[in-house]
Amino acid sequence: MNDPYSVLGVSKSASEDEIKQAYRKLAKQHHPDRGGDENKFKAINEAYDYIKNPPPEEPYAQNTHNPWNGFDDMFAQHFGGHNPFTQHRQRAEPRNASIKVTVYVTLEDVYKNALKDIQVQYSGTTKQVSIRIPRGIGDGTEVRYAGYGADNYPGQPGHLFVTYRFKKHLEYDVEEFDLVKRLNITIREAMLGTEKVINTLEGRTLKLNIKPGTQSKTRLRIPEGGLPRRDMPNGNLYVELNVKIPKLSQEDLNKPLNEILN
Repeated sequence: MNDPYSVLGVSKSASEDEIKQAYRKLAKQHHPDRGGDENKFKAINEAYDYIKNPPPEEPYAQNTHNPWNGFDDMFAQHFGGHNPFTQHRQRAEPRNASIKVTVYVTLEDVYKNALKDIQVQYSGTTKQVSIRIPRGIGDGTEVRYAGYGADNYPGQPGHLFVTYRFKKHLEYDVEEFDLVKRLNITIREAMLGTEKVINTLEGRTLKLNIKPGTQSKTRLRIPEGGLPRRDMPNGNLYVELNVKIPKLSQEDLNKPLNEILN
């Protein structure tokens, strides 16, 4: 094997504390659960184990005490389990897998932070779990529910990762946390002004004052009438006015304007 001291980046005269410190740093950096290289992590563990428990008459011997005393707590603290490459020890129990699912929700569900019952499948098993939609999610947000994953084996269950996708709504478009509601008005209403009554996503009834001379695509803002945001006020609701232009026949063109607008 490669020089284990070189693998850990220490000299052969390094103290036991220096070797432990180097090992701890590298193991944390390259642990697979943190996105590290599994082969590199394995080489680090083998090098450390080789130094602390060398075969008889090997040149890399330092001492013969058990190198793993005290390292169970380190791995439990940083990685949530045992060192998967430990030698000379009993093999660790298999770990429960995490599960990823996509859940489609309505804007009403998102607004109310609704409780959803979903079916989760793993290893040929289906179970129903209830999850709360957290405040402040956007379309495509992934949320982790700790302990809601697979539980085939004893010990801590895996995690459930839910990606939330918004169902298309008949009345509203979504712009991040803002909602846009499109409202048709006649050309007469746009020219002379009018009042309209609308319902909001949260169930309120609002009266809109549309001023004379309003142009098509004008947006009226209703503060905090949009989707919830985490630790912030809700987004806004925008009512976008669409002025409907009537189709006129040749005969209509000879009529007075007031008659056409009516």
